[in-house]
Amino acid sequence: MKQKHNPGAAVHVYWVLETADIPPGLEFLPDERKKGHYFLTVTQKMLVHQLIEKLQWIADRMSVIEDAGVAL
Repeated sequence: MKQKHNPGAAVHVYWVLETADIPPGLEFLPDERKKGHYFLTVTQKMLVHQLIEKLQWIADRMSVIEDAGVAL
């Protein structure tokens, strides 16, 4: 699909989550300055140790993809 719609362009994939579920109080918001880029934001007040636990939960479910060109 990538090669069909955008031939010759580089593929940059840094990480993906196994599922779209993220802990309550966190949300992905699009970067208005860079298309396709998102920020993980905090949407409600929480203690620092709660934020750390939630970020560790997300990190445990992340996968690094070094070269996605073959898959796309």
